[in-house]
Amino acid sequence: MNFLKRFFSKESRQPRVNIKQRFELIGRVGQGSMSKVWRARDLNTGRIVALKVLHKQKTEELEARFVGLNKPKEGDIAVQFEHPHIVKTFEHGLTSDGEQFLVMEFIEGYSLSFLVEAQNEDMRTNCLKYMIQLGDAIQYFHNQNWIHRDICPRNIMVDNEQQLKLIDFGLVVPNTPPFLQPGNRTGTAAYMAPELIKRQKTSQKIDIFSYAVTCYEMMTKRLPWKAAETMEAVLQHINSPPKPIQELLPGIDPKVGDTIMKGLELYPQDRWQTIEEMLTPLKEVYQTQKTAVAQQQTETADSTTSRPAAAAPGKKRISEKVDPNSNRPRSAQKSDLTPEQRLRRRKRKPPVEGSSETSETQPQPGSSSGKEQHTSRKSTPSRPKPGNPDESR
Repeated sequence: MNFLKRFFSKESRQPRVNIKQRFELIGRVGQGSMSKVWRARDLNTGRIVALKVLHKQKTEELEARFVGLNKPKEGDIAVQFEHPHIVKTFEHGLTSDGEQFLVMEFIEGYSLSFLVEAQNEDMRTNCLKYMIQLGDAIQYFHNQNWIHRDICPRNIMVDNEQQLKLIDFGLVVPNTPPFLQPGNRTGTAAYMAPELIKRQKTSQKIDIFSYAVTCYEMMTKRLPWKAAETMEAVLQHINSPPKPIQELLPGIDPKVGDTIMKGLELYPQDRWQTIEEMLTPLKEVYQTQKTAVAQQQTETADSTTSRPAAAAPGKKRISEKVDPNSNRPRSAQKSDLTPEQRLRRRKRKPPVEGSSETSETQPQPGSSSGKEQHTSRKSTPSRPKPGNPDESR
């Protein structure tokens, strides 16, 4: 009977693909506990792709946990997604050895787990943006009525254009009552919600918890609790409160800190009820920060363009030039005086050789008298001597 079921099953009718003939395997780019991933060239299209091949035995063990529930296969789920922050899956099928494979877009970039550990300039600058992009991807999942069940940095890539991509769907299940029942405990231990660890009834709020843990780690480089690799270690601390993120980052925006901490609440009813609610305050802070940066850049540009040009070294500005024959600024030169002032000024000046003007003379050197001697004479007009600054006046 089981043989007949397998014979007439959809899987048995699915054509097998010899991936070594279909693809040029350029190099291994990743390996998880349940799969291997190659950078490959699809010889049918010439396109560079990520070829993911699932471990046959481990995949069967996972699917056995959902026996009788008709859980969709990873490939069936992945090809449905069309979102800028979810990796695109082009096709899926079975290899000639009966292994499931997926053909996905190849992402040039880094694992988010690497950026969390490095905490480089890219991570510090774009952390809040990456958090929002991941939240948008999860919101899309939930709107399509799925639960991811394994949100964590190792299942996320960031490409060279600073765009985040969710890449793994091996534990995704429908958001329907049969898949929400207690008992099925799958996921990455350090990011699993308390109700999932305790084998209680689940909901999409387990993704909200995992998302909050991921955001916490993105900002602090550590987990809200002491790191635990085994389920037994996780069970020991899930009932203790997480370390407030504000203690690790005193300068964090209060709205961002409170948003993350609310996502880490022990009881599902105390957390954000939807991922959209959790995203709202994060987007508000991000928009406020963007506006502030744009305004600062505008003010800097305006101050640069309105600043007067600096005078060349060793030169005075035009307004400060001084006439060589006067100790006063040019604004007080003869050209600005009234006719009466110019006449009085000429009378006070010593006579100029060759001038026809009548002027006062100074006491002669060696004179015994301290009084001024006045003479009046009329000289013969002559051509003014060159080089006298007042000769044209």
